Amino acid sequence: MKDALGYYEILQVSTEADFEVIKHSYRDLAKVWHPDSNSAENATDIFQKLSRAYDVLGNHQSRLTYDILSLVYNKDNYPDIDTMIPYSEGNEGVDIAVVDLTEVISKISNYKRQQKYKISTYTSAIKLNAKVAAINWILGWWHPKGMFLNIKAIVDNFNNPVSKNETLKIMLHNMVAYAKKSQYVPSTRCAIKAKSMLSEQDKKLIDEFISSFNVKVLPPKKWNENKLKLSQCIVPLVILFTLFGSVISDTQIWNIFAKNDNINYYQTVNTGYGQSTDDVVVGKVISIPVNKTDSAQLYHITENTKIMYGPADEFDVIKNIEKGTTVRLTGITPDKIWARVMIDNGEMGFVYHNLIKQGIGNEIPYGSSIIE
Repeated sequence: MKDALGYYEILQVSTEADFEVIKHSYRDLAKVWHPDSNSAENATDIFQKLSRAYDVLGNHQSRLTYDILSLVYNKDNYPDIDTMIPYSEGNEGVDIAVVDLTEVISKISNYKRQQKYKISTYTSAIKLNAKVAAINWILGWWHPKGMFLNIKAIVDNFNNPVSKNETLKIMLHNMVAYAKKSQYVPSTRCAIKAKSMLSEQDKKLIDEFISSFNVKVLPPKKWNENKLKLSQCIVPLVILFTLFGSVISDTQIWNIFAKNDNINYYQTVNTGYGQSTDDVVVGKVISIPVNKTDSAQLYHITENTKIMYGPADEFDVIKNIEKGTTVRLTGITPDKIWARVMIDNGEMGFVYHNLIKQGIGNEIPYGSSIIE
């Protein structure tokens, strides 16, 4: 385990030391270096460092935060915990990553090589990969040394379209920053994404950090890095097609690579009297035919909760719903985290699957749309 600010070293303990060892070591060292009993010129400075180190390592949560941030920060760039804010691209602070590409522009007399480092959403990452590749392929060949650097840049950019180390740093930073603001849903989602890039031992720190949040979330979207790589091939493909006389536009190629991975559609359900279209745009929901005479699909809510417009906490709330309310199950997400239900007024929305139980709960109101 790393010790970014040297707090364990200051207290002369191992990073694996338990709290009793840390406490006793601090007390022993504080007695030696307290300015009232030590006349050395650096006594006050050392005593203050001891106190600061113990303030952090002597508290479970602050030590856990320190251990986690030490995974990705060092003494020179360690953040101020009290003023941390999440990194973001626009309003997005979870489904982001760091794109770190090399761009080469060559002229006959000189060349320029620079890094394009940007926190990006998936869509903007595809665009940036395509843009840098276009510059390299068109403008990177006109200087002898620049040409060789350009070849290396093209290969490196293709092999590593996303900086995993920098993305991990952003995710752990945002996990802590969101938690400081009591925004536990995005904090947990950042933690899930960070865990995919950590060793098994370091994953335990993350699990411990989020264990008290008690929230259930959908995991962040997984980036398709193959599409990022393919987006870098737009320009060379256009060049090849142009050279061989094929008729294809760069716009058509772009649309292939920039296509959204999510499958969104209006869910059609059978009501027994024909088909109706659910007014919620959802993705990949396993539909259950609506037969209002079938009591087997009647469920009840097991605790007060909210019906959402979509299968995620970020969607708007359709309605607050009370414990015991009877609903009709009309669909379920493949991961079985969310259930789509019909409520008395005929609207359909999403609720956590573990918050519904088969069978009728409270009495169904007269005229309810969920039953005949």
